Order: sequence, then C-alpha cells, then structure tokens
Amino acid sequence: MICIKDVKWIFLILFNLSCVAAFSQSQWTYDFNNGLIPIESGGPALKQLGQAGQFIKEKIPNSDDLSRTIYQFEKNSGLQFSNTEAKGFLNKSFTIEIYFKLSELDSWKRVLDFKNRKSDYGSYIYDGKLNFYDFAIGEKAPVRANQYVHYVYSRDFETKIIKMYINGQSKLEFKDPGTEGILDADQVLNFFQDDLIANHEASAGAVALIRVYDRVMTPVFIRRSYQTISRLNKEQVAKEEKEEETEETAPSGRKNSNMAVVTGRIYDGRNLKPVNDAEVSVRKSNNDSLVAQTKTVNGAYNFELRPFESYRISAQADGFEPRSIGIKTTNRHEEVKSLISLAPETYTHPLSTVYFSQSNETLEGAAATRLDSVVAYFEKRTDLKIMLKGHTDNTGDFSKNLELSNQRVLAVKNYLTGKGIPENRIEGSGYGSTQPSRLNKSETLKQSNRRVDIWAEPVKR
Repeated sequence: MICIKDVKWIFLILFNLSCVAAFSQSQWTYDFNNGLIPIESGGPALKQLGQAGQFIKEKIPNSDDLSRTIYQFEKNSGLQFSNTEAKGFLNKSFTIEIYFKLSELDSWKRVLDFKNRKSDYGSYIYDGKLNFYDFAIGEKAPVRANQYVHYVYSRDFETKIIKMYINGQSKLEFKDPGTEGILDADQVLNFFQDDLIANHEASAGAVALIRVYDRVMTPVFIRRSYQTISRLNKEQVAKEEKEEETEETAPSGRKNSNMAVVTGRIYDGRNLKPVNDAEVSVRKSNNDSLVAQTKTVNGAYNFELRPFESYRISAQADGFEPRSIGIKTTNRHEEVKSLISLAPETYTHPLSTVYFSQSNETLEGAAATRLDSVVAYFEKRTDLKIMLKGHTDNTGDFSKNLELSNQRVLAVKNYLTGKGIPENRIEGSGYGSTQPSRLNKSETLKQSNRRVDIWAEPVKR
C-alpha cells in the first residue's frame, strides 16, 4: 500500500518522466514503494546484495507532511540490476540515475560495479570527488556523509564517452579506454557493494531512487531531473550550495582548509624550462590506489590531499622518462612544495609490463586494461615502434618455456593490432626463462617473471 503522504513524491517522479515521454525509448524506475519492483510494469526486480536491507518510511526534510520509502543497506551490501532479465537493456548507450546517501566518505566508496565483484575498476566517490578507478578523477563535488546526493552516470556506445554528474552538474567526462564502463559476461550492474579485490571500499547508506535509461540523457534533462527531486528540499539544497561556495572561496585559494595543499612544478632537467601538459598523478604509497590526476599548466600543478598520509607523485610527458617522487602530508592546513625534474627518453626500461598466470598465455582483465593505456600512448607517439619481450619463470622444460614466452608475445601483439596498431610497428621475441626480472626462489618472485615487457624504440628513418 502507498501512503497518502508519498503521493507528492511519486507524482514528481512521474511528472519528471512525462516531461520527456515524447522522446523516451524506455526506462525502469525504482522508488521502493513496491519493494524492489519498478514503477513501470513488466520490469526486472532488483536483487539484494550482501546483508538484506530494510524498507523504511522516511520524512522528507524541511517538509510538513511529505514522506518517501527508502532502501537502507548495510556496509558492503547493496542492490543488483540484471541486464539479462531486462533483455539487454544496458547493452548499448545507457544512463544510470541514483538519489542516495552514504554513511561514510572517509576513503574510497563504491557506487557502481560493472564486473560483478571481479575487478577493482569502476565508479567510486573519494573525498567528494567522482572517480572511475583508475582512469579518471573529477573536481571536488558537494558530496557529504549522511546527505542525499543526485548522481548520474552515462556511457555513449558509439563514442565510449563516459559522463558523471552530481546534483545536476557535470563533474567528470572521459573516454572509456576499453570496456571498463560496461557490463561483462555476468550481465549484472551492482550498486554500493564493493568488489572482492580490496573488499573494504564500501559504506552503509540509503537510496531513495534508482532509474536506468537505455540511452544517454542530455545535460538539460539531468539538470531538470535534479531540480524536480530537490524541489522537495529547497532549504537543504540552498545550504549545500552555500557550503560549496564557501569552500571554493576559502582563504589562500584553498577549497578545504582541513586538507594539505601540494603544489609543484615539472621542468626539463636540461634547461630548467617548465614542461607543459605533463600528466601528473597521485597514488597512496600503502596500496597504490589512485587519488588524483591532472595536467600541468606552464609546468605547475596542485592537489588537495588528506593530511597524515604518504603519497607517490608521478609525472610523464612526451619525450621524457617518467619519474615519481614520494611526499608526506604531516599536518592539516600545510602547504607541501615539490619539484620534479624530467630527463629525456632513453628507452632503457620497459614502457609497461603485462603479467600472466602459470603456464598460460591468455591475457587476463588487468592485462587488457594495461594494454589499452599502451595503445593510447603509441597512437600519439607515431615516432616510436614497439618491441615485445616475452618471459617465463624456470618451472618446467626449457624448450616448452621458450615456446610459451613466444606465445605470450603473440597474444600481446594480436591485442595491439586488434586495437589498431599497425603490425609493421611491432616486433617481438620470447626468451623463455633466461632473463628473469627476479630470482625464482619463491612463488611470489616467480610471478614477476611470467611477463611480456613492452619497450619503445625510435623508428629509424
């Protein structure tokens, strides 16, 4: 039964849908008044993940008599949308809209998982920033613990462009480097439950609305949808906007005075000139998780980072060797200055390394993702060719290991050519177990020897 006090809430949801009825193809809307069944008839029911949640009647803040039903979930639990039951609804372009809140935002918190807990890649919120690990991170957004936020994710099937919005505003846009932003063979979309890789990057919370569309919704529609929902809670919206404005105009150009500010410059070690458009990324030292990334402007960069942490800042630019430095943020409010000198490319180290399982030449998920980055690099650097060097550990017969190392090289070459790299730009050979990167004294050390190193070499003209 629907409570009479829910009528206005439901009416506004349906009104928002009717505004685009003339253009709509299809969508499924879950407002939890009928449990996990969508408002529209014939749609797939959501499934509970982890610990079963609760359906709770909640008074809408700053309203006299309005209420709504929410689904309250525990940490590392959530919901699942079955694309199989929806008959391939999310197979091409799509948009996902959620109105939810999380209890904790102290670290990485999962929002969307496209690989059914088999991968660490996916959509997160980290320190108020929208993040698709580990390819893109957006600007700080008004996302706070225990406050509802309107979140939208879309992916265009033709262009592979992923867009992410908070409260009607675009906060992140990037091109999917492969197929990380779409469903895998399991054909399920998970909400809020973390993967089995790190297994702790999740929060308890509540969700008041989930809506999925089989197309990319326009920014105008997304803004209007947010306004329709937030109209029920104007005072809270005004308060959040004021708080965000205050953060943006904080003294010394800081957006959040509780964070440490890291400023730095990237320069050419030969002539001390600034390196423009260098790619700079920050990762935590303890777990290598991506925290932030940007490009230099006139050689300069800056980040806001949590205090009392150790980080690794990495810089790379065309024509230069990549370089990383370590920093520590020892206090709030402090400003940490860093300088990174880049040296010209010498091609004395592999550009990237792809690892394989024991006695296997098949590329696995993480390897494909790494190779997509290699493809992007060599698409820009047409002055370079690719040298592939395959290796194994010392387990088993020498001649079979030599054959296996060549098979691994072939697997990488086939992947690169399949992504558009011309075959005449790629050379390679297998070396079996003759060139280990580490001594084969333990299983852990052997894992680092089951690899293909990807080298860059200048094209001779």
